[in-house]
Amino acid sequence: MQGKYERVADYNGYELLDVYRRLTSEDIRAVIEFWQRNNALPKGLTERELNRRANQVVVAVVRDGVITALTSVYVDRAPLDRQQYYFYRKFVQPGHRIYLMWREMLAQSYTILKAWEPRFLPSKPLGIIVVPENRKLTRRSVLRAGNKIGFFTVGFLPNGDPVYGRKFDESVTENLSAQDVAQSG
Repeated sequence: MQGKYERVADYNGYELLDVYRRLTSEDIRAVIEFWQRNNALPKGLTERELNRRANQVVVAVVRDGVITALTSVYVDRAPLDRQQYYFYRKFVQPGHRIYLMWREMLAQSYTILKAWEPRFLPSKPLGIIVVPENRKLTRRSVLRAGNKIGFFTVGFLPNGDPVYGRKFDESVTENLSAQDVAQSG
């Protein structure tokens, strides 16, 4: 990474950097190359789409100045309450997937976005929603690890997998189990 970014955390020899809305043009290129090298993006994205995605990066995880992982977000409306949230994505390069680093990446992304004041949105998104793309990330142990940083189950996908999130006003304060949801419906 070429730019000067605030280090928000260290984790087992990795630096987590706040790059949200700050990436230099050289680092935007480095982010895109990182994703392409690791086949982390859908095929066929235009240069404009690649740049848009790179500008959505919140945390860059680096080791010896080289990108090893990224978190990013996009703004959309949640299906249940139709309110705007940041929808969270992450990619960690194989060989750098170490125990619970994902949790530190998510916690730092939350802190950065909670403090961020968007200038071009009608209102600030209410929080962060994580829709796990990997079934390993829906295990009870992973959900409990997320609970420790304030992320709780906020709904379920049609296949039954949990979706978890955290609002910036902290109004999501307890875990909803499938049984609780069934009883409240």
